Amino acid sequence: MASLKKKFSHKPMPTGAELFMRGKTRFARWTDGRGQKQTARVTTAMDGAARVVIESDVWYAKYTLASGATVERTTKTTDKDAALAVLRKYTAEQDRIRAGIMSVKETDTAKQGHRDYAETVKAFKDSMLARGCSKDCATEWDALLKADGAAMGWRTLRDMDRPGLEQYLAMRATTPKDPKKPKTVMGARMHNVHVTAFTAFGTWCARQGYVKVNPFAGTVKRDERADRRHIRRALTPEEIQRLCHATLTRPLAEAQKINRGPDKGKAGAKPTDKTKDAAIWLGIVRSTFYKTLVLTGLRHGELRSICIGAVRLDDAHPHLILEAKNEKARRGAQIPVPAGFVPELKDYLRERRARLVGQRGASVVDFDATVLNAAPLFDVPANMSRVFQQDALAAKLAVTVKAIGKKKGEDCEVERIDTRDGAGRVIDIHALRHTYGTMLARSGAPLQIVQKAMRHSTPTLTTAVYLHLGLADVGNAVNHLPTLPAQSPLELAAELAVIGQNPDAPNPPPTAGVACQKPALIGISSSKEQERGTTSREHVSSAIDAGFQRMAQKEMERDTGFEPATSSLGSWHSTN
Repeated sequence: MASLKKKFSHKPMPTGAELFMRGKTRFARWTDGRGQKQTARVTTAMDGAARVVIESDVWYAKYTLASGATVERTTKTTDKDAALAVLRKYTAEQDRIRAGIMSVKETDTAKQGHRDYAETVKAFKDSMLARGCSKDCATEWDALLKADGAAMGWRTLRDMDRPGLEQYLAMRATTPKDPKKPKTVMGARMHNVHVTAFTAFGTWCARQGYVKVNPFAGTVKRDERADRRHIRRALTPEEIQRLCHATLTRPLAEAQKINRGPDKGKAGAKPTDKTKDAAIWLGIVRSTFYKTLVLTGLRHGELRSICIGAVRLDDAHPHLILEAKNEKARRGAQIPVPAGFVPELKDYLRERRARLVGQRGASVVDFDATVLNAAPLFDVPANMSRVFQQDALAAKLAVTVKAIGKKKGEDCEVERIDTRDGAGRVIDIHALRHTYGTMLARSGAPLQIVQKAMRHSTPTLTTAVYLHLGLADVGNAVNHLPTLPAQSPLELAAELAVIGQNPDAPNPPPTAGVACQKPALIGISSSKEQERGTTSREHVSSAIDAGFQRMAQKEMERDTGFEPATSSLGSWHSTN
């Protein structure tokens, strides 16, 4: 039997409470901390102390579950009529469960529709971090989901729907983010990032029981190949050499520039020996960092995570150990190091260790090996994009251009570094990974090996995005095709003529050389042909036709077991 009631709780007598009688019942009157007067019935506890009986403001519903158990549940309302409506809703849910219309799980899921959308997104982010997902990815998705949800007016999980998301993304694809820049519409790649984030969020909500099914399942992605905004290219060996040389010399050149006064930016400063040494070492670190990226295919964030203890240069196959937590795919890997690069990397590692223990140029002395091995192999900033642009500019792989930017909230003309080539392709620090894959492919390595070296999930990603092969590469591959025996068209016609005259005779071997010695094929007619008034060209033509006819007949007999009618072939010859 369902019913409504209010709960009562016993609390100590408030300080300064005034006792009075109402009939035969004692009451207490006092002023609470908010300045409001309160009145409550007084009772005596088992220890003899007087306590006040506090009645709850909200109504509680008492009803029987489909399983037979009796529960009490708050209606969250102080109005009795509203509480009765909530009680009817509770009992109706149990009646549907008893009738088999809904399950208990489905009922619980339906109740989650009132969950706050933003709070659920935050819980999703915490779940990603707990499962070991990338912190950057979790942060990006959290901001993306919240911003898009707020733009679509989603307050609870009940508001989520795929049509609304698709309509919002379609609007973003046609409406520029900045009205003054028409190209600031959402591209295909960013569209797919949004779809991936919402699909993952919907799947997680379904697993948690917050929704019955993923509301974003089936959201269509766009073709990134048809709308690529940031197309990278591979660097040539000559460009890599220029980049490493510029990177090596730029820090010292910057240290020798004047920082203030009318000659600011010009060479002429005299840095101390300590400053020179630090600048030279900085150039070595960055140059070796770029070389390692090119020769190992590591992402710059992955290479930054590798510590000294993860370097194995004395093994039979020199390699770097990339821990799973630092890899993009979270699998972990052993990264091979080319044998030709091992000596240079050893020299760098020796100097790196010496500088860490404070004795430059000397061997490692007594030092905590644990601390030393945990030190990063390369001490470079997390955001190397700007540094790479400056190095590319010094290597003359980029130029400065005038662009419209913002300064103190106002539009103004600023200088920016442009790394695009004439075809609109760009180079950045991730382009070094593209260079690694392209060099592997040009070396003749099979696609399966290139894919494994790049640590890609599919060969399609390797070939479609990371391998930049041009006409020269295809031409070099074509030049390695086997040379076929040379045979002139006249020789081929002679063979077909022999087959046409004697179908059962074996095919004669190809004649060496270009010239053919058969008179009928060099325009000299035989005596019988002259008597018939036919030319050698007609004889060759009829012989070729007879050869094709016989070959077609044998082909059909082999495939079907039936001899073809010759009338059709005869009519074909008669019309030709």
